[in-house]
Amino acid sequence: MKKNLLATSAIVGSLFAFAGQASAQTTITADMHLTYSAISNDSPSNVLGSYRGFGKETQLNIKHTGKLANGAGYVAGFSIEHDGNDRNVTNATPAANNTSDLSGMFNENVYMDFIFGKTTLTVGADHIQNPDFTYTNIAGFRADPEDILDGANVGNTGVANLYPGSATSRYGSFGAGIIQDLGLAKVSYYYVPGGTPSAETGAGTTESMVIGTKDAGESGHEFMARGDLGVKGLDATVFYSVQDSEGTAGPSKDVVGRMVGAKYNFGAITVAAELKRNTAATAVTTEGISAAIGYAVSKDVTVAIGMQEAELKQPGAKTEETKYLQVGYNLGPVVAGFAYVDSDNLGGVATAQAKGLYFQLSSAF
Repeated sequence: MKKNLLATSAIVGSLFAFAGQASAQTTITADMHLTYSAISNDSPSNVLGSYRGFGKETQLNIKHTGKLANGAGYVAGFSIEHDGNDRNVTNATPAANNTSDLSGMFNENVYMDFIFGKTTLTVGADHIQNPDFTYTNIAGFRADPEDILDGANVGNTGVANLYPGSATSRYGSFGAGIIQDLGLAKVSYYYVPGGTPSAETGAGTTESMVIGTKDAGESGHEFMARGDLGVKGLDATVFYSVQDSEGTAGPSKDVVGRMVGAKYNFGAITVAAELKRNTAATAVTTEGISAAIGYAVSKDVTVAIGMQEAELKQPGAKTEETKYLQVGYNLGPVVAGFAYVDSDNLGGVATAQAKGLYFQLSSAF
């Protein structure tokens, strides 16, 4: 018993010794985003009609970089993200992407990377390259165009929009993957054994290493390639994911997410387009396409216009159509932005229309 205790103490001591030796390689960064939205919603199910208010997101990032005993590179880190919809357990039911114990704040960008030349092995959550972005968000907002109306409408008993801002992905769940830098693009594979972040980190328990909830979800596999393909000014992505249905209750199909998109900058002009298709376990597919063009009025000001269309691939479905204007202004340590968004057939509902004004101030330090 004493021998085991001494051995354990030696291991713990060596870990702390390593951390102390490499303390100069530990960095702390942060970013903050303040927003203001004014929404007018003609959806028949929205009892509020129009509303306005402020929002915010803050994130603290901690990263430690060093070398393993065998010479391989090592990076470990985590983030703490506090969004405007994170709430205390004594308050109202939290938003869908958070749990009552606020685990959504602490499962951001949690990882250990092991780097062997151009090959990186990674373990964690919310870290590997993923499709949670919209190429046609040219002016550089924290919120993608579809986010501006969607979050406000859902939160006020309105209609959620159809446009899939992200191809179906499990990148936010804990898993393991590999990233290979091919020069022309970074190619990655990610494996998720099943589960939501809250279940995997012990929701409802006092120990983060204990699974607190049995998860009905099955394993998932994701493949992604992103890079310039050797063309200066190009940023292109291909993504595919599948979540196995085997073992889930009731008849279901594999959940599949697909994305292909690109953005190309030449001089003062940037053009972008993307296609996303998500197939649910019910075999119903949601498809979204978008295109945008931006113009750099000066080195600090960019103006962009774009459109998005989305629909459920089933008989009688209405096509959701969204148009938007963006203006981004780089003020050095602060980036300011403005957007106007106008959507018809929101959520595929023929009588649902919404318009929104959106302002954003962002800073990183």
